[in-house]
Amino acid sequence: MARAAIKKKPVKKAVVRKTAASAPAPAKPAVVEAPAPKPPGGPLDKALDLVKWIDTPFKLATVVLLGVLSLVGVIVYNNQDKVIGSLTARESMPELLADERLSSMSRELLRDLRAETIIVHQIDLAKNARITRIAQSADGRFAPLEGQKGAFFSGSPARNRAAVAMLNGEVLCEGFQASSEVGDWITARGVVFACRGSIPPEPGHMAGYISVGFKQEPRDLIAVKARINQTAREMAR
Repeated sequence: MARAAIKKKPVKKAVVRKTAASAPAPAKPAVVEAPAPKPPGGPLDKALDLVKWIDTPFKLATVVLLGVLSLVGVIVYNNQDKVIGSLTARESMPELLADERLSSMSRELLRDLRAETIIVHQIDLAKNARITRIAQSADGRFAPLEGQKGAFFSGSPARNRAAVAMLNGEVLCEGFQASSEVGDWITARGVVFACRGSIPPEPGHMAGYISVGFKQEPRDLIAVKARINQTAREMAR
């Protein structure tokens, strides 16, 4: 018996899958190192830079001007107390004229306003003191009162009210009441109304004041005040 032929099964070959070729890795960017910061230069380097910058006459003049202004500013700053003291002393402390000149202007004011008395006081605000410089009437100067000392602010409300008004540059006109020996002399002359004004009239510059006495209230007080301010301004220098 013939041997049966044996059939061989075909052998399956494994399928080999082809993988796509992997893409090459991207190249890393080159790192550029920043230059190290330049250390700040000293005063000498800055001076050299300034010299290099000055390349025109205009720039040179600008530098010179700024240097002069800076020097002046340093000097003024270091001596500011002396500078301010000098300026304020000249501006806020005017001086009264000589007695002869004050008396002459008082006589003119007495005549123009038809007043009875004129009193000129010099004051020292720091010491709250006043000195009577001129005591004038139609009969002339009254020497016993001149040179007398008293207080600028006192116990008299009327005098203190007038003092505050004069410090503010006002001419205060009101009924008169005696509160000192000078006031007694004024009252003895028949004065019942008085106007007081600062010498000079500008606020903050008071070196004295003028008091004008009347036997009756003037009709035109505006004109009276203007005339007093005119004389008061001329009595100081």
